[in-house]
Amino acid sequence: MTSSHLGLSFVDQGPILVRAHRIDNYAVHIEDGLLSRPSSLLTDVLDRLDSPDVVIAVDTGAAEHHLGAVTNAVLSTGRPFQVVPVPAGEASKSPHGLRALIGALHRHCASRRTLLLAVGGGMVCDLATTAAAVYMRGIPYALLPTTVLAQVDAAIGGKGGLDDDGAKNLLGAFHHPAAVFVDPLLTGTLPERHIRNGLAEVIKVALIDDTDDLFTALEQYPDRLPTGQALTGIVRAAIAAKLRLLAGDPFEQGDLRRLLNLGHCIGHPYEAATGYRVLHGEAVAVGMAVAATTAHLTGVAALAERDRILGLLDAYRLPAALPEAMRELTWEGMDTVRRVRGGPLHLVLPRTPGNCTVTDDIDRAAYDKSVSELAARP
Repeated sequence: MTSSHLGLSFVDQGPILVRAHRIDNYAVHIEDGLLSRPSSLLTDVLDRLDSPDVVIAVDTGAAEHHLGAVTNAVLSTGRPFQVVPVPAGEASKSPHGLRALIGALHRHCASRRTLLLAVGGGMVCDLATTAAAVYMRGIPYALLPTTVLAQVDAAIGGKGGLDDDGAKNLLGAFHHPAAVFVDPLLTGTLPERHIRNGLAEVIKVALIDDTDDLFTALEQYPDRLPTGQALTGIVRAAIAAKLRLLAGDPFEQGDLRRLLNLGHCIGHPYEAATGYRVLHGEAVAVGMAVAATTAHLTGVAALAERDRILGLLDAYRLPAALPEAMRELTWEGMDTVRRVRGGPLHLVLPRTPGNCTVTDDIDRAAYDKSVSELAARP
């Protein structure tokens, strides 16, 4: 039987097939001094979006160093703006932090076209991405990451995440930004520990995609951390590598055996088990060390390659062993990762820089053997 209404007709049998296609196009601008001159790039974004105003969500730690320059850049666009301070620290990357930011957007009468501009590290990038995805069913946002970790990881890929119920990134959303502004000079205000923390994610990417000889470049700087043009080149290469790895499946709709999970299957549970006292990159470094050791013990990688990876972590003074007190709690947390993956852990194992493989899972005996071997290193 055929039904019709207002000139539309369809057959009253079987499902109605819906096809929804979306293409997100945006630029990742990478340049020293982006924040030190009138922001024509930001004006272009606002004009393209027809955004009448801006809400700046700024990490209180970043505000001390960068809020003045950010507000000057927004002032140069001629748009009115409001500033929403986001308390620094992992506690803000939570449902409570999300409610606080959404409440601020509502109080400031943010509309569907208001641009949410997030300024700060990975926490505020993750939080703003998630808030922009759910407020009024989606508003535009842009990211100005101020840490190495955020510039090479959290600000890249359009993936927001919140911690909840003791699990890292248990909640979140995919929502691509209108633009990302990466100025490596902004990281000059960071403590050295935070520079090294961000470089752990660069090491991870270099182990997965070494197209630009990134791993070799990193081996040149451990005794004097890369700065200036050297750091900018490393940040640009890491961003390009991550975007190549995301290109085929940016919304993670396909195979969950993703190489970008290197170090995270163990790093995330370890980070959560410490109550986030260790930094994200430090936890990922431990996860990479366990993965590299497991790769050697299972015959996937040669001892020399394992030692090369651990040597680079050591050189950057990144942790390369799981503390004994965290062994059991981390193993228990790995079950949450299995639930997210829908079954096996999908542990990524590095063979050589630019060459990784994925094993379905790691059992308790293999986990304990790798953790113990790392603990026994001099």
